[in-house]
Amino acid sequence: MARRASSSIPAGKLAAVATVVAGLLAVAYAVFGTAQDPFRTSSPFPVKEYLENSNSIRGNTYRLEALVDKTLEVVPATGRLFSVEVSGDMLPVLVPASLNGTNIERGQKFLFRVQVNEKGLLVATEIRKP
Repeated sequence: MARRASSSIPAGKLAAVATVVAGLLAVAYAVFGTAQDPFRTSSPFPVKEYLENSNSIRGNTYRLEALVDKTLEVVPATGRLFSVEVSGDMLPVLVPASLNGTNIERGQKFLFRVQVNEKGLLVATEIRKP
């Protein structure tokens, strides 16, 4: 009696296909996952440079990921001033009244797009949860 041919895929070929598929998924995530980040075009905020002398970075826009420490001041017409922690350093961030729709509480992590104003204060232009 003749033996029938095996119809299963060899383990080596199956492993190669799985590796290729995993690689394609990783590349797709790298390309499309970062493309959805709205702050990808902004430079990271230079904390040390800001603390040494904020005059050199006035007018520039940066990306800042920070943990909210506390609310320092609330002026309904102007906005809210927060103390945020970045790498162990505390920074002031003014969230203007135009962004009052965002609920910001102590201990929350936020991604800010900030601009350094003429007085050296960080003013948020956009806020998102990371």
